[in-house]
Amino acid sequence: MPDENTTQPFNRRDVLRLSLLSSIAALACRRLPIDSPQPPPGSAQLSSNPSQTLGPLVADPSELIDLPAGFKAIIIQQEGDTMSCGNRVPGQPDGMTCLQNDSGQYVLLRNHELSAYEWITNDKRTIRADYHVDGTPPALAYNSEMYGGVTRVVLDPDRLTAALNRPTDAIPFIVHSNLVLTGTEFNCSGGVIPNGWVTCEETDRANHGYAFRTLVSDDTLVDPNERRIDSWGRLKREGITLHTETGHVYMTEDHKNGSFYRFVPDDQTRPMDSGTLQAMVLEGLIDTDPEQPLDEGRNWEVKWVDVPDPQANERPCREQTRELGAARFNRCEGSVWDGESIWFIASTAGPVNGGQIFRYQIQSETLTLWKQVTDRSILSMPDNVTLSPWGDLITAEDNYNGEGGATHQHVRGIRANGEVYDLCRNPKNSANDPGAEFSGPCFSPDGKFFFINIQEPQHMTLAITGPWPSTRTKDV
Repeated sequence: MPDENTTQPFNRRDVLRLSLLSSIAALACRRLPIDSPQPPPGSAQLSSNPSQTLGPLVADPSELIDLPAGFKAIIIQQEGDTMSCGNRVPGQPDGMTCLQNDSGQYVLLRNHELSAYEWITNDKRTIRADYHVDGTPPALAYNSEMYGGVTRVVLDPDRLTAALNRPTDAIPFIVHSNLVLTGTEFNCSGGVIPNGWVTCEETDRANHGYAFRTLVSDDTLVDPNERRIDSWGRLKREGITLHTETGHVYMTEDHKNGSFYRFVPDDQTRPMDSGTLQAMVLEGLIDTDPEQPLDEGRNWEVKWVDVPDPQANERPCREQTRELGAARFNRCEGSVWDGESIWFIASTAGPVNGGQIFRYQIQSETLTLWKQVTDRSILSMPDNVTLSPWGDLITAEDNYNGEGGATHQHVRGIRANGEVYDLCRNPKNSANDPGAEFSGPCFSPDGKFFFINIQEPQHMTLAITGPWPSTRTKDV
């Protein structure tokens, strides 16, 4: 039941703002580095100079995070910190974006992947449930029995820079922080929209599995019922990507039998109003799992089928679309648009269950298996993904165990030629557990800072800065 803000068509300024961000990404991706070899066919959108490296990771004596030499990290917030609104920071930070307000301040909109009290207090978990200001869910909770939601953090860029350069000075860089949305379940990932962030529930629970709109300006708790996007349907939605030119919204589903969806609005300036939910059909392909081996570089023609019952009143959307020939993707996670293509990840697919990265070219309606994991010591179960200012894919890993050589959780970059490199590593692990997963990778709009979350038991948001690769390029 969207509110007036949700149903109002995007004005020219809104669309231009998001289109500008996409155009910057597109420019980076349509160029090739000076003197660098041309990437293989099918990957020309990514752009980076293989000679520019971040360098090997250096072990952090404090065991906060391992980074390349010259890089610094600082904790933005941790679970239990008191926010400006009086509530405490919830645990399990997940999908996130960094935008800027009219004052030039950074605004983080951050998901929290939480469920019911019984789930939070399970003996296997280290999550606190007492984060509401008065100890009980507020009246504006979507469901008083659920603890997921979204928080907002406003940062002063200059003070953040000073705090990283002078860590012993305790410089206050948080301008304001507050709870935006609460009472939802398993807020995992989402996607950027003009002036805001869409958060998605990764669940099939009745009356859940929806997407909700949050805004840069949400400095108080909002009514979730006025921000719910009914027209997109109800499913185990992970990430969304808005294509501003058409108003189409592309969606991943985190399920072993998940579909890849798009929403086609009746009015392209109103992508959250009425329209048609569809699922991807691939010529000659039904499953993307180890039982049906696939080769890197393989292409498929894309078609779409309408979802008969987007509200999943009787059966999940993925079961409905399978009967209509839709392809099955093994746990689709993050997605990102580079100005020409949608890149998305199936995190447990492939020959070693370590993940596959797909590229959907919108204009040609073609899907390509761009990369799949064959060695989990190099890349393992990538999850959330973003595009770096210098044109590489940046992926956050979510390893379940250390089998197959994955001993730690990493954030890793992937160049246009498929080469993988390390951006950071969580040093806290054990013999049978790679440690807490990374989530929510995003860069500040000016490219100075990289923000990342670490889930339980650390439950924290970090800002990282350093000598990022330059964008010294020449046109193709």
